[in-house]
Amino acid sequence: MKQITNSRAGQQGRGNKRRLLEERLTAAKRLRGVEDARFRARQAQGKLRRFVSANFRKQETIDALALRRGECNRCGACCEILFKCPFLKKHDDGTSTCGIYEDRPNQCRLFPIERRDLEEVRGQCSFYFIEKPLRLEKAS
Repeated sequence: MKQITNSRAGQQGRGNKRRLLEERLTAAKRLRGVEDARFRARQAQGKLRRFVSANFRKQETIDALALRRGECNRCGACCEILFKCPFLKKHDDGTSTCGIYEDRPNQCRLFPIERRDLEEVRGQCSFYFIEKPLRLEKAS
């Protein structure tokens, strides 16, 4: 009788551990979903901000771009913010090109405008920003 009781207790213990593990997994999935939703919301806000900046706040955009350094590595990450641009062409070597490169919108042409834009592509972009623009003194 005692062995049967110990056996049931062991099963209950394993059942409790399993239930706790399932609860933790469910909570982790929920948290991941919330984090993903927040990230997508930041991306949507960034798309709108870049559109307004590139088209209506030209001097602010010029000032912000003065802090940008680097060159495009053709990763295509900026063309997949929120959704994949229908004009993005991926190549076998891992690079991407734009199907309407000569006629692309200003916000595409100028990406990234600010340092925070780089967060939306999760570090794939090769551009970077400096703190202050360099001022060259006149030669005498």
